[in-house]
Amino acid sequence: MNNFTAQRLATQSFTQPDTYRLSRLPVDQASTLIPDAYTAAAFFALEQEKVFANGWVAVGCVSQVRNPGDILVTEVAGRSLLLVRDKAGKLGAFYNVCRHRGSKLLEASCKSKSIRCPYHAWVYGLDGQCLGTSMFQKEKTVVDANEMLDAERFDKKDYGLLPLAVETWGFLVFVNLSSEPTQLEEWLGDLPNKFASHGLEDWTISGEKNYEVAANYKLVAENFMEYYHLPFVHPELTNVSRLEDHHRCQGAGMYTAMLTTPVSRDVDSVWLNLPAAEGLEEEHSEAAYHIWIFPNVAITLLPNHAFCLITDPLAADQTLERTFLLTPPKTLENEWHDAMFGELAVFWDLVNTQDLGIVERVQAGLSNTAFHGGRMCYRFEEPLHRYQNWVADRMCGIHRVPPGDDDVQAHSYAIDESDTENLECVDQSGNRMRG
Repeated sequence: MNNFTAQRLATQSFTQPDTYRLSRLPVDQASTLIPDAYTAAAFFALEQEKVFANGWVAVGCVSQVRNPGDILVTEVAGRSLLLVRDKAGKLGAFYNVCRHRGSKLLEASCKSKSIRCPYHAWVYGLDGQCLGTSMFQKEKTVVDANEMLDAERFDKKDYGLLPLAVETWGFLVFVNLSSEPTQLEEWLGDLPNKFASHGLEDWTISGEKNYEVAANYKLVAENFMEYYHLPFVHPELTNVSRLEDHHRCQGAGMYTAMLTTPVSRDVDSVWLNLPAAEGLEEEHSEAAYHIWIFPNVAITLLPNHAFCLITDPLAADQTLERTFLLTPPKTLENEWHDAMFGELAVFWDLVNTQDLGIVERVQAGLSNTAFHGGRMCYRFEEPLHRYQNWVADRMCGIHRVPPGDDDVQAHSYAIDESDTENLECVDQSGNRMRG
């Protein structure tokens, strides 16, 4: 009998506040999140409902659904979804299921004037309205000797596609499956104001690549959030982005952030030589920002391009990672764009591949039941502490947006007994709590 992949804790403990008591301590005392959070199928199933089906989740880029007729097929918490730009230019999000017998409508992203069910040919407009129900009988039909069913009582207006909340920020599209979604602006905190001068809504995809990762999606997130590993894993990246040039820049919101300034120490790097976005505020012209928005999207934002990474959890130890390189309009006009951008794409692929090799090694290590959790390095891993406590919060039904860096060293995510007694009330009210 081997010592790998066994679930350590009872499933019912995953939603109990006491399970996370060591993670709630201040970062210089805290233990990492329980290993089951990365390895247990039961934790993964609960997490899909409590995290991904109950908050804002990034699902793609605006340029993927920028034009009327664009349809993006994606999935959140095991639900297939459609992002649709209708003929009036309005973005909508719907569950990818026919209102007749529940058939999945579309298998892949496409461009179309309408959506037709392959089973019985029901047709829907891009605004979600039901347009046609083939061969539905309109005459009265005998149900039994004493009862008549009037099919005229059926109204197509009542059988449109099932909608869900969708909003955009910059070049990203977010959805929220909750029946009572919070505001995206609360989720994002100060990010929209901080990066208003970038004009991110106009940035477009210049390159994209998908990666299959044999690791939990949270390991991808945690690796992105810290620069402790840079000299050991990324010698090429360290040449242009030095360890000592990294600094935290954390505001209130469901995100973690740090910046690198100056942007690069390598004057010949394409990081610098592509033209910057027009209208940048001065503070952004010499800085690169590294942002993870809970639960599943990363942005490295430079003056002249952005690297975006969206994780789609497939299983406890399997993740689809979708990456995008985006550029502002001015960059696309540069005569050297194609050659320089090709070099940039190779560089990002190298860095990302190095990261994925490491997170897969961590996944293998966490599956060893001899490991029960480790200690945080305060200097480099406070963002991980912040992120892991969001996971603990959501698993326990607590919805709170923590503050920024005012007194981060003393910050604790502990909850008192009155909080644990009223978790149901907190969850339903949606009131913000601060640890």
